[in-house]
Amino acid sequence: MLNALSSYLQQQSPLIPEHTPTDSVAAGKVGTSPAVSADKDTDNRSNPYSPSQRALMVSAVASDFDVRSLPAGEVGEFQNRLQQYGLIAGRDLNAFALINTARAELDDSAELDTVAILDEARQQFGERGTAYSERQQINRLHTLIQNLASARLPQ
Repeated sequence: MLNALSSYLQQQSPLIPEHTPTDSVAAGKVGTSPAVSADKDTDNRSNPYSPSQRALMVSAVASDFDVRSLPAGEVGEFQNRLQQYGLIAGRDLNAFALINTARAELDDSAELDTVAILDEARQQFGERGTAYSERQQINRLHTLIQNLASARLPQ
């Protein structure tokens, strides 16, 4: 069963080396694997431990926008950047309306804590009777905003 699962995973991802854990145990090589002892001259694209494209995009957006103190005047630019980098799509824009609504109540010089806005929205799921699909959208946006907050370098 483990061999079938390993075979399936190898077919799904080109980054998984042509090696299964059972092969190394059967051969008595319990210390190293081809992924660990790979040639040092290979580029980072073939390295399974290199950052994903999504992680690089999150890092780029996090360097430009502080989601814990986002100026209200930059919310539109922030949303456009997330869309441009493919971090949010059509259905997730519905959840982004929570941030836009909070922005509408403030002047352009005020700052928003988008993490707090989404935390509060998640806590009010039961009170507001939030539908399942809307909960999923808010949860996805909450995860993205949390990733942006953690990717931001302390200043």
